[in-house]
Amino acid sequence: MKILFTVSTYYPLADGVQTVTEYEAEELVNLGHDVTVVTEKRFGLSSDEIHNGVHIIRVDVSTKHTFFVGKKKEYRTLLIKLCSQIDCMINVCTQTATTELAFSILNQISCKKILYMHGMFDFKWHLNDVKSISSFLHKSWDSVRWWFHYKFSKKYIEKYDAIIHLHEMLNSSIFCKKHYNVKNYVVNNSANDSFFNDKNSFKNRENYAICVANYSPLKNQEFVLKAFYKAKTDISLVLIGSKKNEYYEKLCRLKKKLDHLYGERKVRLLYNIPRNEIADYVKGSTLYLFGSKIEMFPLSIVESMAAKIPFISTDVGIVRYFPGGRIIQSVTEMACWIDLLSQNNSVREFMGKSGYSYAIKKFSIENNVTKMNKILYEVTKQ
Repeated sequence: MKILFTVSTYYPLADGVQTVTEYEAEELVNLGHDVTVVTEKRFGLSSDEIHNGVHIIRVDVSTKHTFFVGKKKEYRTLLIKLCSQIDCMINVCTQTATTELAFSILNQISCKKILYMHGMFDFKWHLNDVKSISSFLHKSWDSVRWWFHYKFSKKYIEKYDAIIHLHEMLNSSIFCKKHYNVKNYVVNNSANDSFFNDKNSFKNRENYAICVANYSPLKNQEFVLKAFYKAKTDISLVLIGSKKNEYYEKLCRLKKKLDHLYGERKVRLLYNIPRNEIADYVKGSTLYLFGSKIEMFPLSIVESMAAKIPFISTDVGIVRYFPGGRIIQSVTEMACWIDLLSQNNSVREFMGKSGYSYAIKKFSIENNVTKMNKILYEVTKQ
């Protein structure tokens, strides 16, 4: 089968959507499919290449302040041409140029069409949305912009043959089932096999908590740092982000302030860590800490569960439906659970094993790509 993905981020960029799309595309290639990915062009990346059997085409379109910009006509022309030669097009994520710019040409595309949702805009108001004038204005604008978008996109979304969601309780799944007359499926996010594997190349076991996320205000590593310093534990902390940036520097300054306030603690802020080594860092940890402000189905939590590491997380996305961890509402609550779990091996191990038993059934790449493959054959035969 010939399959086309459109997605805003892909190799060598790194984020949750990219990771999921990449392993699905590559595993579908391993199953014998011909897979092409059309993604946004970023500085320094080639317009056309093949990586691990997947044909990657990069085009000059993007999303800027909720609007879709770039070579829109050329992008649509390319999709029409590519779709004349394939069996199924999969548009990954709404609210992105690579999906939304395809809406107006869906009538001109004869192959089967799947919309792959990784959640949708959260219209609920949270404390973080009113902490500053800037955050209030951003939330207000985005709420109006995306409310009109989903209201008037019904005529386009119902042209899809199927919609795939990450979880039955995700906001996009509930919304689409209620408002759109399209068949819905669920394919969970997955952890790489290296997280399930007990083997760990780290020789010297250090007792540490860990957080893996791009350094960003939305990922909110400040929350994790403050909770760690407030806890009375003697373990250390490891933060891993993709690269140095302004927020990384802010975290370094915050660490110095917290050292002065609470006493110096061992904290490592790492970056540019190879993907294969991240699994070792997670498997070698004692606790997984997650302070993100906005998430849908965070892959890093899935990975911690696969590694039998209990998580302590803010109440974001669908994390509350996962076993193997605790949901907290404040820095103080996270600090309390850091103390409890770091000092009670039996409780920590029980939580880790419960998360693992769930992950091995729900979050393996093999199981979920098999499910994806079955959906593709079912949809193309309709």
